[in-house]
Amino acid sequence: MVLRLALLGASALVLNSCLSIAFADDDTRVLDTVEVSGLRPADLDRVTSSVSVLTEEDLAIRLSPNPVDQLRAVPGVAVSRNGGIGGLTQVRMRGAEANHTLVLFDGIEISDPINGETDFGLLTALPAARIEVLRGAASSIHGSDAIGGVVSISSAGAAGLSAFAEAGSFGTVRGQVGWRGETLGVAVSGLTTDGVDTSGLGGEKDGSQALSGLATGTFALGTDWTLNLVGLVRSTEADYDADSDFDGQLNNTEHSTEAGQWLAGAALTGSFGGLDHVFRASFNEVDRDNFNAGVKTDDAKGKRTKVSWSPGYTAGAHALTGLVDFERESYDRSDVQYGGLTDVSETFESLGFAGEYRYSAGAFDLAASARHDDNKGDFDDATTWRVGAGYAFEEIGGRVRASVGTGVKNPTMTELYGFFVGSFIGNPDLKPEESESWEIGWEQTLGDLNWSATYFDANLKNEIFTAFNPDFTSTARNRSAKSERSGVELAARWQAAANFALSGQATFFDSQDFGGADEVRVPEATASLAADWQVNPNGFRIGAALDYVGEQGDFNFGPFPAQAVSLDAYTLVSLTAEYPVTERLAITLRGENIFDEEVSDVFGYRNTGAGVFVGLKLR
Repeated sequence: MVLRLALLGASALVLNSCLSIAFADDDTRVLDTVEVSGLRPADLDRVTSSVSVLTEEDLAIRLSPNPVDQLRAVPGVAVSRNGGIGGLTQVRMRGAEANHTLVLFDGIEISDPINGETDFGLLTALPAARIEVLRGAASSIHGSDAIGGVVSISSAGAAGLSAFAEAGSFGTVRGQVGWRGETLGVAVSGLTTDGVDTSGLGGEKDGSQALSGLATGTFALGTDWTLNLVGLVRSTEADYDADSDFDGQLNNTEHSTEAGQWLAGAALTGSFGGLDHVFRASFNEVDRDNFNAGVKTDDAKGKRTKVSWSPGYTAGAHALTGLVDFERESYDRSDVQYGGLTDVSETFESLGFAGEYRYSAGAFDLAASARHDDNKGDFDDATTWRVGAGYAFEEIGGRVRASVGTGVKNPTMTELYGFFVGSFIGNPDLKPEESESWEIGWEQTLGDLNWSATYFDANLKNEIFTAFNPDFTSTARNRSAKSERSGVELAARWQAAANFALSGQATFFDSQDFGGADEVRVPEATASLAADWQVNPNGFRIGAALDYVGEQGDFNFGPFPAQAVSLDAYTLVSLTAEYPVTERLAITLRGENIFDEEVSDVFGYRNTGAGVFVGLKLR
């Protein structure tokens, strides 16, 4: 395994894409600016933190129905999926917990207000044209949740009419149709799959369905002001197996979850009084209904409303930006099986104030930001900060960058107020989790080869964990000791020819809990290698990707206390092809896990095997 890791790491370093650096040769792409790194867009080659960008061309290599599988191409990211498509899917960045990753869709926080986490399994069929990933603590810009990093998904694609339909293994059918003009855009996408038996016991299959509707608008209001609108409606249904006899092994059960989400946002930008202004407002509601054998057991509804104002002033190489940010979250849960005994209804509000200063001149870049969140007495207020700098050595095509900062994660509604009979009792006295982190990186351009190397180090205090009692009940508590995380991220891109590029990454994690043991569901290493070949200029294209996930730990919760177990390493290989039939119509072919590798991200859960899918694409 050591040799395997070494070869993958060397391949990533020599052959793969520096996803955190832009380049502008005639035969390569230009990534221009990114929005995820600060209060205002910044040139990608001048940011002082680790930022990766996946363009439409990058996304076409894997052509996966869920954005989470695209994130395997990003350094520092680990994916855990409970079973097949639609199952609970978590993303851990730089060894942090899954609820330490903030996820945005068209600039709006999309995470579930109920549990403070984004279940990527529910993002299946979400229209995505571009993904930006910021790695490392970013609470001084984005507030709570941004300890491990930020994933920002954008729906904006090419203008005109587009459509895609695909069918294949596991009874999977998916499709998307959309139109985008100068002012308005609409899109509808969906997926249905029979799935697999996640328990592996030969019982019924656990399938899923997803449907999304998206509308966007951009309106010029005079010469200085622009109004951007976005509305998203999603509906998902996923079957799953559960441990019904509490022996630590899944049983063939008929559990399912139906979820709906309504998201709306507006951004008004313009200039007045010598300042540029950004006014934002958004609303996000997630409804979940849980069923057992078709009988409803409980439901939960979470709502998040955000309003902000961000003024900015630029003078030459100096830029100063402020932010006032109000957020209100509500949580309502009701049960059927216990006659309302576990019903909960809670609301909390926070008011944030932030500022960011940037200086860019010549080869030097500096960025500093700070934020204070007033949590209205629900739990401790939080003050976070970050400072970063970069310097380019133009004579050798290299650049060094470094940053240091803090992050915070507020307790979730479930951790504070959740109540499940005979199982879990919330803890309203929890403190927010806090993190301190730093990183240093080098970016290098050598002709058509771009590569980067980054070392990161972070700790977490007041970690919230689930404490189990002798009577098999549990509650949420804060740990008194710190946990430590560090690692090395390698990335590169080689434009071998005008129509052929190799790209990828390798990451080596060292993530330890308060007692010095390895954190669960954080692999010892991840790596990816991708090839993009534009066979001819008429559109015939072939893509291939290799995604490696190293050995990782988990727990078997059957015995008490739970037993530590090890999950084997695995490698996923995928192939895609796009063959033009006419100028606008193409046939697509996609193969995933083509060597039928046995995959286990979570103990006891069986994932899908090899699959083949054929489709049509209107370009």
